[in-house]
Amino acid sequence: MSKKTRVLSIVALVVAMLVVLVAWRIISNSHLADRKHRIEALPVDTTAAIIKPMPIQFSVVGQVQSEHTVLVQPQVSGVLKKVYFKEGQYVHRGQQLFLIDPAPFQAALASAKAAYLTAKAQADREAPLAAKDYVSPQTYESTVAAATQAQAALQQAQINLSYTVIRSQIDGLTGNLTVKAGNVVSPSSATPLVTINQMQPILVQFNIPQQELPEVRQYDAANSIRVYITHEDGTGDLGVGQLVFIDNTVNTDTGTVMLKAELPNRRVQLWPGQYVGVTIQLTIQPNALVIPDSAVQAGQNGNFVYTVVDNKAVIVPVTQDRQIGDLAVISKGLKAGELVVTHVPRSLKNDVPVILNTAQPAASGAHPQ
Repeated sequence: MSKKTRVLSIVALVVAMLVVLVAWRIISNSHLADRKHRIEALPVDTTAAIIKPMPIQFSVVGQVQSEHTVLVQPQVSGVLKKVYFKEGQYVHRGQQLFLIDPAPFQAALASAKAAYLTAKAQADREAPLAAKDYVSPQTYESTVAAATQAQAALQQAQINLSYTVIRSQIDGLTGNLTVKAGNVVSPSSATPLVTINQMQPILVQFNIPQQELPEVRQYDAANSIRVYITHEDGTGDLGVGQLVFIDNTVNTDTGTVMLKAELPNRRVQLWPGQYVGVTIQLTIQPNALVIPDSAVQAGQNGNFVYTVVDNKAVIVPVTQDRQIGDLAVISKGLKAGELVVTHVPRSLKNDVPVILNTAQPAASGAHPQ
């Protein structure tokens, strides 16, 4: 073999080796790319945007008030002889609560009655005499006036005696009893004997921002607005009532308007002074587009969601109208049936391949009644 032939053979061998190396690198890179593609595909939970009725509502904090509170005060002074109830007891209208010692008032009544009978008898005797001018008109008029005064004194004595029996003016729950039998009570005392709060129905007072007032008035004029009461933290169900009062003045210090709702309070679960959560439901939007609120992400340019198109995550800007419970009502950016990622992994980006987990149904929300 000539030297030239050997050189050509070596060159051919080197070229062949280079071709094999390049081919191996291409195949290797292709496998790496496929492997990388498989690694970057993220498993995600998804659900479809749906159409469903949703309430238009907002929530504030309110305070329970009794619709009728009575501060029980004595109308006459005297020794409290008996208490007919226990503090904290539920009492009814007309039920006897206290008895002030009636003896002094009974004696005063007997004296007033005797004085009246005497004065009346005197006036009766002088009447025919005055008719015949045996008694001067001035004398008779004085006698009649005395009888009238005696009658008024008798009526006042009867009233005072009736005041010794103190009855409840309403159905309600009694509070702290400030006196005991044997104490001297008086109308001049600043402290009531007991306070009675009406419990059924009951009021909840709350304030709303003044910018909400036009919408509240609009829906209140069209239909009675429902109000849902919860614990202060928004949990639980303490009852449903109706809006019954809108104040006629905006508080200039806070920029709010005071409203009141009335509830039956059948279980007596609401107590005056208690702070509660208040959800004002203005109306029901029949065709709201709804997704889980966990799907909505906040970005520099506003809210967005990840939709799934051809097994890839796609960022879609959305406008969230409101959040109710664990649902977000979307007014712009999505259509019913589009898949959204409900729990977004930190590594998820636009156009990243995804693997779909079993689609999760949308949650139920709050008060869609």
